[in-house]
Amino acid sequence: MNAATRKQFAEAEHATVYTKYRPKADPKVLETVIKYLKEKKQTPLNVAVDVACGSGQSTVGLAPYFKKVIGYDISAAQINEGRRVNTLRNIEYATADAENIPLPDKSVDLVTCSQAVHWFNFDAFFREVDRILTPNGVLAVYSRGDYVLVHEDADVAKELTKIYKDCTWKTLAAYWNDPVHATRQNGYVDLAIPYPDFERVTMESQMDLTLTSLTGFISSFTAYQRFHRENPNDDIITPLHTRFLQALNVQTLPEETTVTTSCPIFMMIGRKPGTI
Repeated sequence: MNAATRKQFAEAEHATVYTKYRPKADPKVLETVIKYLKEKKQTPLNVAVDVACGSGQSTVGLAPYFKKVIGYDISAAQINEGRRVNTLRNIEYATADAENIPLPDKSVDLVTCSQAVHWFNFDAFFREVDRILTPNGVLAVYSRGDYVLVHEDADVAKELTKIYKDCTWKTLAAYWNDPVHATRQNGYVDLAIPYPDFERVTMESQMDLTLTSLTGFISSFTAYQRFHRENPNDDIITPLHTRFLQALNVQTLPEETTVTTSCPIFMMIGRKPGTI
């Protein structure tokens, strides 16, 4: 991970927004990963590592399955947030590079990475994962794709989605890291886990969010954070709330108004050979 990428996630304010608004891992994702792992791994499962864990959105979902879960992130601010909100005894958080994980060889049953592998030197990351995985250990990499908004009225759904995409792809268009972002948006089709036992999985995920949570999620984007740094006096959130409320034809407050989001989840999952 280069210096520019490190800086993007280093700010304490950004980490706080992550904690508040980034969604936890979809249970269907974790169920798929654990089922795949258990095909050739007997329980109990010992150690899982969540790389680029942020403040623990995916890390916490692993806790019921493993004796120990370690969340690593390059950002000390994100790790501090993870520690602050953690209530589970079998979870630890620490700072580390994705390409330099401070664990012994063949010591980890599962490595996960959510919403982040597009920032890495993937070859270096994979070599490090291969080093720490036990035989039959699994690497699971996944990310959410672009959101649409769902409504029983198709015209309303279309307008809600347009409002969302006007913000993310027009207002914030110049603030995305295009090559990196394209890798995620394309479902990681330009990446592959180089194990013989390798699969790609796509599933749909829906969430009900208040408008406040939806726009808070937008504010957690690196593109929004760049926009805000360069335009500190420009408020794009209040006009978003107004447009959403008008499209819904309601008089409620943003924090009282619920919308349904839907997005694909793209997953790469691979198993280290059992005989090394």
